[in-house]
Amino acid sequence: MASDEIDATATTPLVSVVIPTYNRASMVGSAIASVLRQTIDNLEVIVVDDGSTDDTENAVKGLKDDRIRYIRHAVNKRLPATRNTGIANARGRYIAFLDDDDQWGPDKLRRQLDAIQDCDAVLCASTVTGSKPTHRYRREWVTSNDLRKGNVFDPSALLVRAEMFRDMQFDTTLPNGIGEDWDIFIRIAERGKIRYISEPLVLYNDSRQHERITNRQARMSIADMEPSLRIVEKHRVFFGPFWSNVHVADTLLSYIGGRTDGKLGRIFHVARRCGVSAVVYVLLRRACRRLNLC
Repeated sequence: MASDEIDATATTPLVSVVIPTYNRASMVGSAIASVLRQTIDNLEVIVVDDGSTDDTENAVKGLKDDRIRYIRHAVNKRLPATRNTGIANARGRYIAFLDDDDQWGPDKLRRQLDAIQDCDAVLCASTVTGSKPTHRYRREWVTSNDLRKGNVFDPSALLVRAEMFRDMQFDTTLPNGIGEDWDIFIRIAERGKIRYISEPLVLYNDSRQHERITNRQARMSIADMEPSLRIVEKHRVFFGPFWSNVHVADTLLSYIGGRTDGKLGRIFHVARRCGVSAVVYVLLRRACRRLNLC
């Protein structure tokens, strides 16, 4: 990963923006456009196409801007590896990530660059498309203890010093789209300081009109969801017994309210596995969030 200031006369350091994409020809252009509208100019947009079979390549190459770099995997390597390819090709002092179906507000990078001067990474709030309320973290700093309790942060909200990735990558052994963001946040927090901006600078796409990993979880059996627990196994010592059980219960009870059959059976199964206290905690926390009380 080389550092190379594209514009030596720029007043801001170069920011490399990594956009992993796969079969999102109709959406990736909007993500890229939101980067190009940023109020800083010294940036590069690294679009890593993970072996798309649709018109993604033409959609990206049709955007005529010298700041865009297109890289294509010959075969699909999944999301963590795709982000790692972007990191390996980044030339900036800072690296930011944007999912191909999300967008940024125009001042996102400027605000984060101002905030990162005394820390190693910056996260910000996201506003969600549709009727869901914006989730905002309540403190200025994100600590390891906060991440021990769970992850409410979006990868599209992250700006990090490139030097943090000299010997650290997204974990390709974790299931695609399940846990690798939480994992990288934990490892950054263990090495450095993460600041938080409570203003929503990211537009997170939660539309059910396109498929997300979390959408598929709603239809999974407990056996199908076992791979999703690898993040807990990896950091079991970090989480400790109580939070490990909470995170396992939280995963296995995903979308429990929307299930039409086997609901009580699943709850009893998870209680036997994780303990009643973990299940009660998970269900009460979800009720609290639905009522916007926490």
